[in-house]
Amino acid sequence: MKLKTLIAAFAPAEDNTSFGEKILSASMGLIAMVSMLYISYYYLSPQQLPWFVGSMGASCLLLFAIPHGPLSQPWPFVAGHLLAGFIGISCAKLISLPLLAAGIAVSLAILGMYLLRCLHPPASGTALSMALANNSIQQMGYQYLSTPLLTNIIILLVCALIINNILPNRYYPSRLKTLLSPDEEKPNFQLQLAKEDLKEVLQQQDMYIDVSEEELDQIFSLTATHIRQRRMGEISCRDIMTFPAISAQYDTEVETLWQLMGQYKIHCLPIVDNNNRVIGIVSIADFLNQIKVPTPDSATLKTRLENFIKRTPGQHSNKPEYAGHIMTTPVLTVHQDQHILDLFLLIHQHNVHHIPVINDDKHLIGMITPKDLIASLHSDAKNYGTLNHA
Repeated sequence: MKLKTLIAAFAPAEDNTSFGEKILSASMGLIAMVSMLYISYYYLSPQQLPWFVGSMGASCLLLFAIPHGPLSQPWPFVAGHLLAGFIGISCAKLISLPLLAAGIAVSLAILGMYLLRCLHPPASGTALSMALANNSIQQMGYQYLSTPLLTNIIILLVCALIINNILPNRYYPSRLKTLLSPDEEKPNFQLQLAKEDLKEVLQQQDMYIDVSEEELDQIFSLTATHIRQRRMGEISCRDIMTFPAISAQYDTEVETLWQLMGQYKIHCLPIVDNNNRVIGIVSIADFLNQIKVPTPDSATLKTRLENFIKRTPGQHSNKPEYAGHIMTTPVLTVHQDQHILDLFLLIHQHNVHHIPVINDDKHLIGMITPKDLIASLHSDAKNYGTLNHA
């Protein structure tokens, strides 16, 4: 791996958030934390505060710097902290070894948040702090869940609801905008979205989003593919392929290959082994590649082609005689259950015109040509299945 590539992989991601937005997020976090700490002094001593405020400070980053992110929403924030606090206190009471209790508490908190769909990373800190808390906090027991934990959760949540909704370009929870404007025009995923388009939108939003441009680009691409598949129906390669596929084996003579192509009016033949697995493919181009250079006694293309195709009599030959000698390998194949939309990209990227179709055992079962693919767009897939070679 090149050093430049390695450095680029560890470099910080591009940030489209303005400096003013960063200052605004930090100011909102200041207001919320001061309000929460002021209330916490009524319940915790200065020695107890460090065990509590760490995870709340981390939550402030999510609530005010990434308010639109899925991990910042009210349900993950509230349920995540309460669940993690309950697990942390329970582990501290039931497990005498603090280090073991802390590890189990964090592990169970992650599992519990997954199951309840309330993933909130700072909540893991709540579980950890409760499992390792000093005696004075542990003596509070489950009372800690209501005061100060729930009290401070409410304070931060109220601050997030008020501040994020009075400032421009902000709304919290993330579903609020959809609920307030249900008739707003939805994005058209049929559009070809470029990375520059996503970057420009992020800059216009002026909001840090916990998803990279590459991930957004991939999400839109997959969504567009899903929509096209849904509209076209579940048409697989098996539905449009030509079968049975005419094939040959490694030791099939060149002359026989040419005769098969003429008999079935096809331009390509897959080459299979004794188990009917594709090992190569022979096309008209493979024949022409063998006669590119004219010989002194055969100047015309037709003559050179006829001489090449004709079997050499006797035991010795100075030219390829069998399919295995002229076939192209490796071969691009598709599975019978692949959606036909995959074929467009394969044909474009690999510049192929004949694609063998295989089953789960990698046995050849059919062939697909651009003619099959185009015809599938104009007729029902169930009409396919006859010997209709291109």
